[in-house]
Amino acid sequence: MAESPTRPTPRADLQILRTRHPPPTYLNQLCELYGAEGIKISLDDLAFRFNDFPEEDRVLLAVEGDQLVGYAHLRVVFDPCHGQIAELAAIIVQPHRRREGYGSRLIAAAESWARQTNRSHLRLRSDIVRSSGHAFFTALNYQEDSTKIEFIRALK
Repeated sequence: MAESPTRPTPRADLQILRTRHPPPTYLNQLCELYGAEGIKISLDDLAFRFNDFPEEDRVLLAVEGDQLVGYAHLRVVFDPCHGQIAELAAIIVQPHRRREGYGSRLIAAAESWARQTNRSHLRLRSDIVRSSGHAFFTALNYQEDSTKIEFIRALK
């Protein structure tokens, strides 16, 4: 009988940092992380947008030493059915580090933050084309709530 391969796990020095403003050490790496997802943003624009975050928003940084491995953006939104809830607005893990437990650690930290701030739910959204992300969220016992198509128009 063949042995099943073991999945790598996060290193022992993994830290999840919770902040409103990522330290400069990680901002450039965050730009690169977005770039790996096809999202182009300059360092100056990213720093400006973090400075403009709403008061309750938080950023989770999965770091090993001085290396950014993953990122999550949390916010508080009002839901008519549940009141104020936490929302995971974004979660990204370095492509070469996926399926190693980093996303699970970020989700667990997001859930912890939601509980600590007395939010009854944690909602997340995923683009319809990100089927591997859907499988990941389902494996963590998240349930599909709805299917929507979003529309946006650039105003500048």
